[in-house]
Amino acid sequence: MTCLSLRRQRLNPKKMTDASLFLDFDGTISPVDISNSFFTRFATPDAAQAVEDWKRGLISSKDCLRREVDAYHGDIVALKEFARSQEIDEGFYRIKQVCDEKGIDISIVSDGLDYYIRPFLARHGVDETLYTNCLEVDGARRKLSFPYFNESCGRCANCKSSHVQAAKGQGRLVIYVGDGLSDKCAASQADIVFAKRDLAGYCEENGVPYTRFDHLDEVARAIASLDLAGLVRPE
Repeated sequence: MTCLSLRRQRLNPKKMTDASLFLDFDGTISPVDISNSFFTRFATPDAAQAVEDWKRGLISSKDCLRREVDAYHGDIVALKEFARSQEIDEGFYRIKQVCDEKGIDISIVSDGLDYYIRPFLARHGVDETLYTNCLEVDGARRKLSFPYFNESCGRCANCKSSHVQAAKGQGRLVIYVGDGLSDKCAASQADIVFAKRDLAGYCEENGVPYTRFDHLDEVARAIASLDLAGLVRPE
């Protein structure tokens, strides 16, 4: 099912809709899944096996991240350098421009690690709100922490749906953009969804209205065409 679909929410009538845009990072802002690419390429085979176990629902993403990090025996700073070497989907800058013009808040939500995401964003001049998991490195010591873990979810290290719910609780229209299985819960609750790859497949299989995209400039054009003033609903 591919359509620009808006789910009915109870927003204040006769008022321009406040909106929030949430973008996934790996595979979306970065066309490459940086974490999986790095650990699969440079860590022991347990890293790739951890990802497969996660996809099959055998382990949580917290356990997957722990196993990936443990499976890499080199200097973890190489992960930062690998991230800095990756290119950004240039359409992000157009999304930023459009959202600034429309007054739409932008947040990046990732089930990856700030350790490599922040260097990537800094290299590309991106300074948006970031919700993700944390990796602290002190010499050979590596410490993972999960500030956005939700016990009621349990599967995701960073519960992306919690961020969507918080925005909706403020009466905001929520636009979600993603590509993977870690995006499915958030996409199921968003008002407008843009999806590709595994997320598009999930939306198709579960009847979640979405618009398919390949590059972020397509998302930017679609958001530019939205009439937020026309998206108000009666109480």
